[in-house]
Amino acid sequence: MTGPPGRRPAVTWLVGTLMVLTGCSGQGNAENHNAEAAAVAFASSAKSSPGTACDLLAPHTRKELESTDGPCERSLPGQAASGGAAVRGVQVYGKDAIVHLSTDTVFLARFRTGWRVTAAACTPQGDRPYDCKIKGN
Repeated sequence: MTGPPGRRPAVTWLVGTLMVLTGCSGQGNAENHNAEAAAVAFASSAKSSPGTACDLLAPHTRKELESTDGPCERSLPGQAASGGAAVRGVQVYGKDAIVHLSTDTVFLARFRTGWRVTAAACTPQGDRPYDCKIKGN
């Protein structure tokens, strides 16, 4: 490379920074897709195939649901949001994610076994935290 001596470090820094950002965005996109897929699978099966949806709940969320409302497969359909599962947005923050669907907001956490729902049937409360029918302690 030719040019003024001071430009080489700046160009090297810019190329290095772009490589790091490109690598991170690729991983973020994959995690966005994985979190989105888990949220859509949960929302799509909560009423029609509750056993499948129950398997997508985080352990503490399932335990809380069952301790207050009975067996998951029986209680989940009455608690879950109704309607389709069109995705409106996905935000991943490390091992946590929020997926905004057309009829629900779903919170997830990444476990060794994949993304699991930590809260669902959530509605925004302005500046206050979401109000969720399905949640763990």
